[in-house]
Amino acid sequence: MMKNMLRKLISASLCIVLAIAFFVPAQMESIDPLAEKAGQIAETIVSDYGATSVQYALIDHDSIILSGGGGVFDKSENRAITKDDMYGIGSTSKMFAAAAAMVLWDKGRIDLDKPLTTYIPEFTMQDERYKEITPRMLMNHSSGLYGSSFANTFLFDDNDAVMHDTLLSKLSKQRLKAAPGEFSEYCNDGFTLLEILVERVSGMRYTDFLAEHFVAPLGLENTKTPHDDFDKAKRLVKVYAPFYADQLPDETINALGTGGLYSTAEDLCRFARVLMGKRPDILSEQATVLMQNEEYKRGIWVEAESGNYIGEYGLGWDTVHGYPFVDYGLQALAKGGDTQLFHSSLVVIPSLDIAMAVASSGGASIIDYAFAASILQEYLLEKGIIPQIAPQKTFAAPTQAEMPASLEAYSGLYVNATTSAGVEVKGGVLTLTKRNGEPETKWVYAGEQGFLSEDGSTSITFSRQTDGELYLLQSQLIALPGVGQASFNQLIFKMAKPFALEGSVTDGWEVRAGKTYYAVSEKATSQAYFLGIDALRVRLNEDFSHGFAYGGAKIVDDNCAVNTVKFRDVTDLEFFVKDGREYVNANDMVLILED
Repeated sequence: MMKNMLRKLISASLCIVLAIAFFVPAQMESIDPLAEKAGQIAETIVSDYGATSVQYALIDHDSIILSGGGGVFDKSENRAITKDDMYGIGSTSKMFAAAAAMVLWDKGRIDLDKPLTTYIPEFTMQDERYKEITPRMLMNHSSGLYGSSFANTFLFDDNDAVMHDTLLSKLSKQRLKAAPGEFSEYCNDGFTLLEILVERVSGMRYTDFLAEHFVAPLGLENTKTPHDDFDKAKRLVKVYAPFYADQLPDETINALGTGGLYSTAEDLCRFARVLMGKRPDILSEQATVLMQNEEYKRGIWVEAESGNYIGEYGLGWDTVHGYPFVDYGLQALAKGGDTQLFHSSLVVIPSLDIAMAVASSGGASIIDYAFAASILQEYLLEKGIIPQIAPQKTFAAPTQAEMPASLEAYSGLYVNATTSAGVEVKGGVLTLTKRNGEPETKWVYAGEQGFLSEDGSTSITFSRQTDGELYLLQSQLIALPGVGQASFNQLIFKMAKPFALEGSVTDGWEVRAGKTYYAVSEKATSQAYFLGIDALRVRLNEDFSHGFAYGGAKIVDDNCAVNTVKFRDVTDLEFFVKDGREYVNANDMVLILED
């Protein structure tokens, strides 16, 4: 989904050069080239990548070295961005939730490896393995939960807490997609559970806990949740959609621990010092070292030679080996956040006590990450920490190599959370044909690199993981001209065995082939209806000859398909008829047939 969104953002760029504003402290006079470079990148993100505005800051020890912004607070007024304008930070909020849990760990109030039911006794699921889930697994994405129970969560100017209040009830009806601890795959519900854990153990509202333990001692005057009392109209940067000219209502994400906070780049930089172990009065260095561990290696994992944008998880962190800092012998950690309208990235280098934060209205978190990585490299060069900036990688069309005949055995059916596909490996070419009507793609065998895309920037290899399953591993270096680059490696499909449906079951499913179902359970203030969010519709496979209805959801009877894969945001499907119309339950959503 992120890659599709990125392509749309780039292709639908606004092509409007907006004013670039800087709020430069006095100490920056000696580093004007850095400020100039940051300003140029900010202007590029606004003019070429669909952002209305971007805000950034860099901290070195306890000093804000760089602070600036591009674009406008509000298109109708064309007011330049200031350092105090607040953005939704999306999943960067998870670092507050992880830090909150570690504060409780510091106090001896929780054990990271005790069952979650120790702290939330009413937490139950349809899969008895839920009793093995621990707080650690919530933070390193290995709980095995399906993913995101986001019904009525992404709202316009509405702080309805229904997602928080009903999550335990929803999970009580769900199963697990993997054994707890087996596989780290991004999981939003884990951090809402972490939010609930913090409340139960501390006896405080989550918003109040953050205020007492982080906001007040750090002086984070511009860090709030939707449940804080503040003037959103004057404080929150305005949001827009590419297809709609007018300003949208303020965005409200009511999964606070998962993605609901508002903040600024400077506030995030100050909070980053807590995460780097530099504020032991708030969080111990021991706790932050635990958060920086290679948690992803506890189970099924993939690793990138030069670091990764996401997937090499710590506790809370998207990656504990951020690209390209591995190549400089430095450990950089990063967390990004994407809502439908706001985006952010926080990159820290604990050994140097340096961090950079970027937030944007429009754009994407991976763009913000590439911005931060580019400026951090410039700053490290300026300080003499690195001798030179490594040149950006370039690619060329692949030269086809002789392919081992044994790879042809990997042809077959592959599935992920939302799609099933046919893979044919023949004559040195891998052809991927999705069963949802999308065009086929071809990849050329290039030797040790595996199968390469037409431009050579992306590779696919076959990866047998510790669960015994065969996966397609995609490795991609995303080039963002004028901004930077980011490395992205992930398992994208799992090989599956087709199976034939019984006669009566086949008859019932044939009428559903290729059909789309749309969410009807969202409230009027939901963003879903206006923005047409992909996650709130289900398009079934074009045919069911292989036995799968939707991605890795395997057909088990006339009206039910059950998930069989470990990927992000999976679902079971339960169909039912009401008043002559067919509906489907997909996790916590109800969707109606398009006909």
